[in-house]
Amino acid sequence: MRPGRRRRKPLARRHRYIPRMIALLRLALLTVACLWAAGASAQVYRCGNSYSHEPCKGARVVDTSPLIESAGPQSPKPVTLYLCQSQGGGRFWSQRHCQQHGAWIDRTETVPGHLAWEHQVATAEAQRNAAQSLTAPPERSYNSSQAAQPSRRGECEALDQQVKELDRMGRAGSRYYDLDRIRDERREARDQQFRLRC
Repeated sequence: MRPGRRRRKPLARRHRYIPRMIALLRLALLTVACLWAAGASAQVYRCGNSYSHEPCKGARVVDTSPLIESAGPQSPKPVTLYLCQSQGGGRFWSQRHCQQHGAWIDRTETVPGHLAWEHQVATAEAQRNAAQSLTAPPERSYNSSQAAQPSRRGECEALDQQVKELDRMGRAGSRYYDLDRIRDERREARDQQFRLRC
Protein backbone atom coordinates (compact mmCIF):
# COMPACT_ATOMS: atom_id res chain seq x y z
CA MET A 1 0.00 0.00 0.00
CA ARG A 2 1.16 3.42 -0.82
CA PRO A 3 1.37 5.99 1.86
CA GLY A 4 -1.38 8.62 1.69
CA ARG A 5 -3.96 6.32 0.20
CA ARG A 6 -6.73 5.15 2.39
CA ARG A 7 -7.64 1.61 2.48
CA ARG A 8 -11.07 0.88 1.01
CA LYS A 9 -13.67 -0.88 3.10
CA PRO A 10 -14.87 -4.24 1.90
CA LEU A 11 -17.85 -4.14 -0.45
CA ALA A 12 -20.23 -5.80 2.06
CA ARG A 13 -19.57 -3.15 4.70
CA ARG A 14 -19.99 -0.28 2.21
CA HIS A 15 -23.42 -1.39 1.05
CA ARG A 16 -25.02 -2.40 4.35
CA TYR A 17 -26.81 0.99 4.62
CA ILE A 18 -28.49 0.64 1.22
CA PRO A 19 -31.61 -1.26 2.50
CA ARG A 20 -32.10 1.40 5.18
CA MET A 21 -31.77 4.17 2.62
CA ILE A 22 -34.28 2.46 0.34
CA ALA A 23 -36.75 2.11 3.24
CA LEU A 24 -36.35 5.81 4.12
CA LEU A 25 -36.81 6.77 0.47
CA ARG A 26 -40.00 4.71 0.27
CA LEU A 27 -41.30 6.32 3.46
CA ALA A 28 -40.55 9.79 2.09
CA LEU A 29 -42.32 8.99 -1.19
CA LEU A 30 -45.34 7.61 0.67
CA THR A 31 -45.51 10.73 2.84
CA VAL A 32 -45.34 13.01 -0.20
CA ALA A 33 -48.05 10.97 -1.94
CA CYS A 34 -50.35 11.17 1.10
CA LEU A 35 -49.85 14.91 1.46
CA TRP A 36 -50.46 15.42 -2.24
CA ALA A 37 -53.66 13.32 -2.11
CA ALA A 38 -54.94 15.24 0.90
CA GLY A 39 -54.24 18.58 -0.77
CA ALA A 40 -55.69 17.53 -4.09
CA SER A 41 -58.99 16.19 -2.75
CA ALA A 42 -61.83 16.80 -5.16
CA GLN A 43 -64.68 19.17 -4.41
CA VAL A 44 -67.94 17.63 -3.30
CA TYR A 45 -71.17 19.17 -4.57
CA ARG A 46 -74.68 18.77 -3.24
CA CYS A 47 -77.16 18.38 -6.04
CA GLY A 48 -80.63 18.23 -4.51
CA ASN A 49 -80.67 15.16 -2.28
CA SER A 50 -77.50 13.57 -3.65
CA TYR A 51 -73.79 14.33 -3.54
CA SER A 52 -71.39 14.28 -6.47
CA HIS A 53 -67.81 15.15 -7.45
CA GLU A 54 -69.13 16.85 -10.58
CA PRO A 55 -71.04 20.13 -10.41
CA CYS A 56 -74.64 20.21 -11.51
CA LYS A 57 -77.21 22.96 -12.00
CA GLY A 58 -77.82 24.72 -8.69
CA ALA A 59 -75.09 22.71 -6.93
CA ARG A 60 -73.70 23.83 -3.60
CA VAL A 61 -70.12 23.15 -2.54
CA VAL A 62 -69.90 20.96 0.58
CA ASP A 63 -67.08 21.45 3.07
CA THR A 64 -65.47 18.03 3.56
CA SER A 65 -62.57 19.16 5.72
CA PRO A 66 -62.26 17.20 8.98
CA LEU A 67 -63.76 18.74 12.08
CA ILE A 68 -61.21 20.23 14.44
CA GLU A 69 -62.08 20.73 18.07
CA SER A 70 -61.01 24.03 19.50
CA ALA A 71 -59.17 23.78 22.77
CA GLY A 72 -60.12 27.17 24.14
CA PRO A 73 -61.90 27.81 27.42
CA GLN A 74 -65.21 28.42 25.62
CA SER A 75 -65.55 24.90 24.23
CA PRO A 76 -63.91 22.35 26.52
CA LYS A 77 -64.72 18.70 26.50
CA PRO A 78 -67.67 17.87 28.72
CA VAL A 79 -67.10 16.00 31.95
CA THR A 80 -69.29 13.23 33.32
CA LEU A 81 -70.13 13.49 37.00
CA TYR A 82 -71.42 10.47 38.88
CA LEU A 83 -73.94 10.73 41.70
CA CYS A 84 -72.91 7.83 43.90
CA GLN A 85 -74.84 6.19 46.69
CA SER A 86 -72.68 4.64 49.38
CA GLN A 87 -73.58 1.41 51.09
CA GLY A 88 -74.49 3.43 54.16
CA GLY A 89 -77.09 5.35 52.17
CA GLY A 90 -75.27 8.67 51.72
CA ARG A 91 -74.97 10.32 48.31
CA PHE A 92 -72.02 12.21 46.83
CA TRP A 93 -70.80 13.48 43.45
CA SER A 94 -67.60 12.15 41.92
CA GLN A 95 -65.63 12.50 38.69
CA ARG A 96 -64.50 8.90 38.99
CA HIS A 97 -66.78 5.90 38.58
CA CYS A 98 -68.72 5.06 41.75
CA GLN A 99 -67.36 1.52 41.73
CA GLN A 100 -63.92 2.93 42.57
CA HIS A 101 -65.43 4.30 45.79
CA GLY A 102 -67.29 1.08 46.61
CA ALA A 103 -70.65 2.72 45.86
CA TRP A 104 -73.52 2.39 43.39
CA ILE A 105 -74.37 4.79 40.58
CA ASP A 106 -77.55 6.70 41.27
CA ARG A 107 -77.28 9.09 38.32
CA THR A 108 -74.81 10.55 35.81
CA GLU A 109 -74.78 14.11 34.50
CA THR A 110 -72.65 15.70 31.78
CA VAL A 111 -71.39 19.19 32.60
CA PRO A 112 -68.92 21.63 30.95
CA GLY A 113 -65.32 20.81 31.79
CA HIS A 114 -64.03 24.38 32.19
CA LEU A 115 -66.09 25.08 35.33
CA ALA A 116 -64.74 24.81 38.85
CA TRP A 117 -65.72 21.71 40.83
CA GLU A 118 -68.35 23.54 42.89
CA HIS A 119 -69.97 24.94 39.75
CA GLN A 120 -69.89 21.53 38.06
CA VAL A 121 -71.71 20.03 41.04
CA ALA A 122 -74.22 22.89 41.09
CA THR A 123 -74.87 22.43 37.35
CA ALA A 124 -75.29 18.68 37.81
CA GLU A 125 -77.71 19.24 40.70
CA ALA A 126 -79.74 21.69 38.59
CA GLN A 127 -79.91 19.19 35.72
CA ARG A 128 -80.94 16.45 38.14
CA ASN A 129 -83.68 18.59 39.69
CA ALA A 130 -84.98 19.58 36.25
CA ALA A 131 -85.14 15.94 35.17
CA GLN A 132 -86.90 14.93 38.39
CA SER A 133 -89.48 17.68 37.98
CA LEU A 134 -90.24 16.39 34.48
CA THR A 135 -90.73 12.81 35.66
CA ALA A 136 -92.53 13.61 38.90
CA PRO A 137 -96.22 12.71 38.95
CA PRO A 138 -98.52 15.73 38.83
CA GLU A 139 -99.69 16.93 42.18
CA ARG A 140 -103.33 16.13 42.83
CA SER A 141 -105.53 18.84 44.11
CA TYR A 142 -108.37 17.72 46.30
CA ASN A 143 -110.90 20.49 45.84
CA SER A 144 -113.97 18.36 46.33
CA SER A 145 -115.28 17.85 49.83
CA GLN A 146 -116.69 14.66 51.29
CA ALA A 147 -120.24 15.96 50.86
CA ALA A 148 -119.78 16.16 47.10
CA GLN A 149 -118.83 12.47 46.85
CA PRO A 150 -122.40 11.05 46.84
CA SER A 151 -123.55 13.45 44.10
CA ARG A 152 -120.51 12.56 41.99
CA ARG A 153 -121.19 8.86 42.46
CA GLY A 154 -124.77 9.35 41.31
CA GLU A 155 -123.62 11.35 38.29
CA CYS A 156 -121.13 8.61 37.39
CA GLU A 157 -123.85 5.97 37.55
CA ALA A 158 -126.15 8.10 35.37
CA LEU A 159 -123.38 8.58 32.80
CA ASP A 160 -122.68 4.84 32.82
CA GLN A 161 -126.35 4.13 32.12
CA GLN A 162 -126.35 6.72 29.33
CA VAL A 163 -123.30 5.08 27.69
CA LYS A 164 -124.96 1.65 27.89
CA GLU A 165 -128.15 3.02 26.32
CA LEU A 166 -126.20 4.71 23.53
CA ASP A 167 -124.34 1.45 22.88
CA ARG A 168 -127.67 -0.38 22.57
CA MET A 169 -128.96 2.22 20.14
CA GLY A 170 -125.80 1.96 18.03
CA ARG A 171 -126.05 -1.84 17.86
CA ALA A 172 -129.71 -1.68 16.87
CA GLY A 173 -128.72 0.08 13.65
CA SER A 174 -130.23 3.16 12.16
CA ARG A 175 -129.55 5.76 9.51
CA TYR A 176 -126.04 7.19 9.24
CA TYR A 177 -126.89 10.61 10.63
CA ASP A 178 -128.40 8.90 13.71
CA LEU A 179 -125.23 6.84 14.21
CA ASP A 180 -123.10 9.97 14.00
CA ARG A 181 -125.24 11.66 16.64
CA ILE A 182 -125.09 8.56 18.87
CA ARG A 183 -121.31 8.35 18.51
CA ASP A 184 -120.92 12.05 19.42
CA GLU A 185 -123.20 11.75 22.46
CA ARG A 186 -121.34 8.64 23.64
CA ARG A 187 -117.98 10.41 23.29
CA GLU A 188 -119.27 13.36 25.32
CA ALA A 189 -120.56 11.03 28.05
CA ARG A 190 -117.24 9.14 28.22
CA ASP A 191 -115.32 12.44 28.37
CA GLN A 192 -117.50 13.59 31.25
CA GLN A 193 -116.85 10.26 33.03
CA PHE A 194 -113.13 10.80 32.60
CA ARG A 195 -113.31 14.37 33.93
CA LEU A 196 -115.21 13.13 36.99
CA ARG A 197 -112.72 10.24 37.40
CA CYS A 198 -115.49 7.67 37.47
